[in-house]
Amino acid sequence: MENWTEFIGFVVNLIAIYLAALVVVRLMGKRALGELSLFDLVIMVGIGEVIVIVGLEQKVSLLKGIMILLLLGGLEFTLSLLTFKSHFFSRLVEGEPTILISDGQLIEENLAREHISYADLRQELRKQGVSRISKVSKAILEACGKFSVILKEEDEEESLEQQILDELKSLRNEINRLKQLVEMNSK
Repeated sequence: MENWTEFIGFVVNLIAIYLAALVVVRLMGKRALGELSLFDLVIMVGIGEVIVIVGLEQKVSLLKGIMILLLLGGLEFTLSLLTFKSHFFSRLVEGEPTILISDGQLIEENLAREHISYADLRQELRKQGVSRISKVSKAILEACGKFSVILKEEDEEESLEQQILDELKSLRNEINRLKQLVEMNSK
């Protein structure tokens, strides 16, 4: 095996590039992540790069490639454990959800901070069947980049009330139709 200082330098460089990748992706923001978690994205890119440099370019030996993958897996496991155990570390690495709409009102500064246009927000609301912002209790951009929408309770109640009224109207029409049939048959 090569000398230990070169090996330690190799490991330190790999850890540094992994952490740098986490920082860069974190700075890119939630929109860049889409449905992938930060960990998933970095690990997939890292694994892809290892495959290229070991398998295609053959710039790194197979043994080093396997060691890289094991080290990446170990880092992933360690960071996952740390984010599970520490709320501070979890917020630092994964981020926190951002409220975009509260009680039917847009929070413009949060939209700007997350680089989300009004058109993008409306598109996400339409995907979830929401036609008016005023019906939204909370619209949240989750840490993973997905949108969550919670409708106002009164709108849900109005919807239920409207369904009941529509059903009663339908029943009234059916009763009137039956009365007319009875009257026609009794003549």
